[in-house]
Amino acid sequence: MGKAEPMASGIKAIDIMTGEVIIARADMTISEAARLMNTFRIGGLPVVSEGKLVGMITERDIMERVVAANKLAKDVKVDEVMTSPPRVTGTVGEDLSSLAGKITKFDVTRIPIIDKDGNLVGIVTNRDVIANSSEFLEVLLEQTRIKGQLKDDYSAFGKCETCLQASHLYFKEGKFVCDSCLKLQP
Repeated sequence: MGKAEPMASGIKAIDIMTGEVIIARADMTISEAARLMNTFRIGGLPVVSEGKLVGMITERDIMERVVAANKLAKDVKVDEVMTSPPRVTGTVGEDLSSLAGKITKFDVTRIPIIDKDGNLVGIVTNRDVIANSSEFLEVLLEQTRIKGQLKDDYSAFGKCETCLQASHLYFKEGKFVCDSCLKLQP
């Protein structure tokens, strides 16, 4: 018996991806790639050759394969350190739920998005997924409320709809509320 497929959110990679992606070339030095990562405050870069995604270079790769190996970053090329092929990729039509599953399964913080020809067209980060997951959760909760599947004694953990604090929640009068706000209700 396999795992159940995640419920589709209806939110696609193309809807949430960043289309202007900072990239590295395979022939760059690690110093050049690290400078890009530092300038743009990002932890990894897709490595692209002639528009095609050929690998990923991350801070972790640099730490493990350059710094810990006592090599000089100016003497090492990206293609000597990058992970190739990338551990994970996504497609423009891929659902948010699938992307979130990949981030968890592969323990990555970014997923390069490619078209059917393997060209890099964008990137989705864990922050993109989190920022858009709340919208999906709200839709699911509303659908559940409409169907009458949430009873007044249902409890969960999340953000109180009254005070917005993270807490243990109770479903009362059509809203998720924390214990404090529940006590304030007449």
